[in-house]
Amino acid sequence: MLDLEQLQKIAEFVDKMELSTEELDKAYADNDAEEFNKIKKEILDVQAKISAMFGGQTGK
Repeated sequence: MLDLEQLQKIAEFVDKMELSTEELDKAYADNDAEEFNKIKKEILDVQAKISAMFGGQTGK
């Protein structure tokens, strides 16, 4: 079971991903490959952090 601190951290990660997704869309629309790749890496890093938080969980 996740504790309150972990849930708050996940909420922060989700908020960051929402903002990053908007920035990613803008970089794509602007055809800015460098910015697009930078933001994509940030999103993947956040996804990895969330996955790591659930890595030790068994679902019980």
